[in-house]
Amino acid sequence: MTSQQLSFGLALLAPHLVAVALISARLLPVAFMCPLLGGSLAPSTVKIALVVALSLSVHLAGGIAPSAQVLDAVTFVALAGKELILGVALGLVASLPFDAARIGGRLVDLFRGSSAEAALPQAGTRESATGDGLYQLLVALACTGATLPMVLGALFRSYGLIKLGAYVSTESGALQLVGLVSTAFATGLAIGAPTAGAALAVDALLGLVSRAVPQLHLQDTGAPLKILAGAAVVWLGIGAVCERLLAEANHVDDAVRALAQWAR
Repeated sequence: MTSQQLSFGLALLAPHLVAVALISARLLPVAFMCPLLGGSLAPSTVKIALVVALSLSVHLAGGIAPSAQVLDAVTFVALAGKELILGVALGLVASLPFDAARIGGRLVDLFRGSSAEAALPQAGTRESATGDGLYQLLVALACTGATLPMVLGALFRSYGLIKLGAYVSTESGALQLVGLVSTAFATGLAIGAPTAGAALAVDALLGLVSRAVPQLHLQDTGAPLKILAGAAVVWLGIGAVCERLLAEANHVDDAVRALAQWAR
């Protein structure tokens, strides 16, 4: 192969490589933030390979490409920076339901007094059994149900709503993200609230009994009772919790559309 033929081949491939790179720049933060595309647990090589595969499918099957030809490196870096910023926003939107599950589980363990931080203060761990359990349960339900196709569809449709390199960061878009984050925190609080009520009820009951019958010495029974009461509340309400979290995950498409409305 001569240098002229090589140059001609590279000139033919250059627009496709630029398009795939810009598409990947939008998907890469999502893959690192959202567990449905890998998240923090999957190896980086797996996430990058998945992003490249999805980018190739979006470009070749969907025909997504920059509206104007990218002729220099400065323009490419500027467009890639825009896509990375938009990807961070989309990744935040897609990962919020799973973060809400983890927040709710941490609150449950905090009020029950059964978190690893309280049980193993010397270990330096910050894990939460209920938080990790709800997080993994939501990931499993999302992958086996309709949530994963809906999230992927929302990400793919974002290229139609916001063209490559057309993202504009606005105050309205930032406020939209703040509202979604506050909704996720509210969901986590709603998950932990019943357990908090049960723990406070146990404390109040033991306080009343201790005042009425001081010779019983119930100080050491509070922690086991709160752990048992909290576990019972979680066990009885796990169906409603999963319903609430799946509803939040299924609203990702609407959140992406609302974000695109303010970012074009």
